[in-house]
Parts: sequence; C-alpha cells; structure tokens
Amino acid sequence: MTLPKLSSSIDSFLDYLVEKASPEEVLAYRASEEEQEHANDLLERGSAGLLTPEEKAELDVMLEGHRFVTAVKAKALKALRKS
Repeated sequence: MTLPKLSSSIDSFLDYLVEKASPEEVLAYRASEEEQEHANDLLERGSAGLLTPEEKAELDVMLEGHRFVTAVKAKALKALRKS
C-alpha cells in the first residue's frame, strides 16, 4: 500500500510523535471496540445509501483519521526497523 504524500507540516508532526512515543507504543494503538463497531455501522449504512449528511461527514472524518493513524504507524515501523 502506498501512502499519499503528506504536507511537510504533517510529516514533521508525525516525526515528532514517533520520537516522543516509542515505535512499539504507536504500533500498539487500536481504536476501541465501540469506535470500530460505530465505524463499521456507518460503512455498512453508507454502502446501502442510508447515511444522513451529518453521518457522511462523520464517516469522512473517520476515514481521514484512519489514514493519519496509518501514516503514523508506517513511520513508527520504519523507525523501529532502523533501530
């Protein structure tokens, strides 16, 4: 999976985060079961075309957050492999 190019400010923040938290701590992060269930519900309802505009906006934010966490974890894994 290729991650999209990040802005330099976001990339810099990711480096900072990975430096402050151990790579293992970053890689161990998981959304709560409740958050996962809510996201799955929104995804299922979205596939069926049943989301309200507010729910669609919420799902969009969740997906952006997921991309962000994925980018942080990719950087953490890279840092871990360097050590």
